[in-house]
Amino acid sequence: MDARPIASLPPAAKILSSIWSYRRKRLPNGIFSKYKSRLCVNGKEQQFSRDYWETYAPVATWSSIRLLLYLSIVLNLNTRQVDYTSAFPQADLDVPIYLKVPQGWYVGANGKLTQHNDPKYHDNAHYLRLKKNLYGCKQAARNWFKLLADGLCQEGFTQTKVDSCLFLRSDCIIVVYVDDCLFFSPSSTVIDHVIQSLSKTFKLKDEGDVSAFLGIQIAKDVKAKTISLSQPSLIHQIIRDVNITEFSKGKDTPVDSILHPDPDGPTRIETWNYRSVIGKLNYLANNTRPDISMAVHQCARFCVDPKAIHELAVKRIARYLLATKTKGLTSKPSQSFTLDMFVDADFAGRWHKEYSQLRENVLSRTGYVVTFCGCPVSWASKLQSEIALSTTESEYIALSSATREILLLRRILQDILEHTFITFPNSRKNTISTSTFSSTLPPSAVYEDNTACIILATSESTFKPRTKHISLKFHHFKDQIDNGNLQILKVDSAQNWADIFTKPLGKVEFEYLRSLLMGW
Repeated sequence: MDARPIASLPPAAKILSSIWSYRRKRLPNGIFSKYKSRLCVNGKEQQFSRDYWETYAPVATWSSIRLLLYLSIVLNLNTRQVDYTSAFPQADLDVPIYLKVPQGWYVGANGKLTQHNDPKYHDNAHYLRLKKNLYGCKQAARNWFKLLADGLCQEGFTQTKVDSCLFLRSDCIIVVYVDDCLFFSPSSTVIDHVIQSLSKTFKLKDEGDVSAFLGIQIAKDVKAKTISLSQPSLIHQIIRDVNITEFSKGKDTPVDSILHPDPDGPTRIETWNYRSVIGKLNYLANNTRPDISMAVHQCARFCVDPKAIHELAVKRIARYLLATKTKGLTSKPSQSFTLDMFVDADFAGRWHKEYSQLRENVLSRTGYVVTFCGCPVSWASKLQSEIALSTTESEYIALSSATREILLLRRILQDILEHTFITFPNSRKNTISTSTFSSTLPPSAVYEDNTACIILATSESTFKPRTKHISLKFHHFKDQIDNGNLQILKVDSAQNWADIFTKPLGKVEFEYLRSLLMGW
């Protein structure tokens, strides 16, 4: 940044204030790793079209990350983690930004920032013109990602269209999450060369083999061919936040009933931050603990005005986590190399006669899990946006919603097959390729437990008298069935992994499905 006299400020320019940010950075196990301080722009003072234009910057999805981690286990790939040091200031600004001299500093006779003896001193005679991105700028993340993407493309990587943070080359794969990158390659020498080449343009730190990423512990057992993802530190924080001690009694299941608004019910007893705890539970459920997805989702719907019953429901989830605090997502990828899905729906499962006047009370719940090599890659538990008129219709809406996710992941896998060293054995034959190894993705099996729904999905004639009212938008996946990309198969309800995402289950049923889903 340049220090300039206040008299040289351009007309109509706005001088923004700055903020010092102090942070104690923790490792995934909760131990402090270092103390950080940053000078940040007060971004709320920025004005559109004067101080910034576009602000969007993509981040990698955990679906892509888990998929690549499973591939690394099955194919014995070398993995490496890289952290870009002070990432945002490495990129140039796209518009001029002017900043006040930070409190406690002044511009010396040599034109450089100098710390003043008085920490409350204000230098009002000068201002700073930023040359680089600074943390706090609304466009900082976007400028940094554009710089990094251009740098990776110059190294011969191809940016995928489906996941903008996935970069592919014939001998290496890189996935980007802001300033953290994961490298995958059959050769560690290739990764070394890529990192060495990138270090000529970027300031970065090679952190070795991946063991923790975005607060998630990653434990790989090469001999046993297993991988475990866990967040013990986050679980400890949740238990502490809701005032549960380590000696409290745990629960066998995270949920035992369907929650309702209860507007006239008793108010909350405790004062802990309901919304904050839900945010932490969401991050846990979406990344390493799919077994609490349904419970967390229904609690999250009452963040605006939670009542005593909602507070107790959250504490039940915390007690379940207390009983399983050392557990995570433990997977042993198979050699199937197939992308499959289990999908289920709970028809009007929220209906209650006391709240029959509420529209949301008759909405059905969709649950699904996408697996790769027999391991969960993506999952969801959510209410349907339309009111289904029958079990068949609710199952069909769930099937339509779920297939959007698996089709997206198929496109990502197809890009990986086309642009990288990876090929899949044709364990499940399709009509396109019959060779032992192929760069074509085999068909995906979609397991559904409702026979009428399967008939409706696979029948050539969709518009029957009782089903013609179903919106055309739910029939989008039928073309994928016709061309062989999807196969809709019947599965027994007791073996349907997605059942854990749609309704409260008893201890025996829950623990059985959890063992299939999470490996314990």
